[in-house]
Amino acid sequence: MIRYSKVRDVKDIERGTPKSAGLDFFVPNDVMTITLEGGERALIPSGIRAQIPEGHALIFFNKSGVGSKFGLDILACVVDEDYQGEIHLNVVNTGNDTVYIGPGMKLVQGVLIPVLYSKPMLVSDGELFTSETERGAGGFGSTNKEG
Repeated sequence: MIRYSKVRDVKDIERGTPKSAGLDFFVPNDVMTITLEGGERALIPSGIRAQIPEGHALIFFNKSGVGSKFGLDILACVVDEDYQGEIHLNVVNTGNDTVYIGPGMKLVQGVLIPVLYSKPMLVSDGELFTSETERGAGGFGSTNKEG
């Protein structure tokens, strides 16, 4: 469960359906309409402070409708469990058309994800893997080859 408080006039965070993975976040009502030209970005206050459960992070994703209709994407998507300030939403207009982001707009969705806090261990490159996989160092579409 995520506990939250509202620090602005904003709609409650909510799930679109009981089985929706993401919690919908809205633009506060006291934020003036934001105009984003193609390629521009904006840092928008969410009006929400949240207590992220221990062992979790809140990860933001774009809403499918917002992404497909308006070309908006979310940047800087991670809220750590020890962050206590107002959450801000960093959005970018990836399209060419001007987009208007208005008060009350459903903008992004946040998903609570379990986090494993393991300590990184530096090893030599020769010690890194104990066996070679079929994929090896192949990337950037290497598994999509027909053979």
